[in-house]
Amino acid sequence: MQRQSYFRTDSTTNGFTLLEVLITVILIGILFAIAAPNWVAFINQQRVGSARSQVAQAIRTAQSQAQQTKVNRAVVFDNNNGQPRYAIVAATNNSVDIAQITNWQRLGDGSIRLWGDQGTDRNIATLIFDGYGAVVASPVPYEITIGAAIGVNPRRCVSVETLLGATAEDSDAACSAAP
Repeated sequence: MQRQSYFRTDSTTNGFTLLEVLITVILIGILFAIAAPNWVAFINQQRVGSARSQVAQAIRTAQSQAQQTKVNRAVVFDNNNGQPRYAIVAATNNSVDIAQITNWQRLGDGSIRLWGDQGTDRNIATLIFDGYGAVVASPVPYEITIGAAIGVNPRRCVSVETLLGATAEDSDAACSAAP
């Protein structure tokens, strides 16, 4: 009687050939190359949209704090060497000393920028609300435009349209700030 083996002794093997694996890897690479630019654009739109919401919320918060405390409040936007930030501070005599601000908040996640020269030494982006929540000492309409750190689009903006502080949000070509 012959002993039965638990191992197969025939010469067939299971698995994939090298050619099958190469074709699969090439197809996956082609699909990734097609999808990657769209994915990057989608992520940029989400980041810029999130930062626009943050800007709108900062403006609403400054206006609300001014109404609650009956003290002029300013929201200040600063480019900070490519790392945008903002702060909400008291605005005595309708002015703000940027060197004295200590409560800066980061704007976005570091992959966005303030558009044009907003928030630079040439153009300090400051919006001041009086104790009634109305805009003072700032031109109306007042607009903050943000965009992706690299490239022209997507761009998103928040503008204060009236002296009463009504805000509007817009995107891309509707935003007026020049690059």
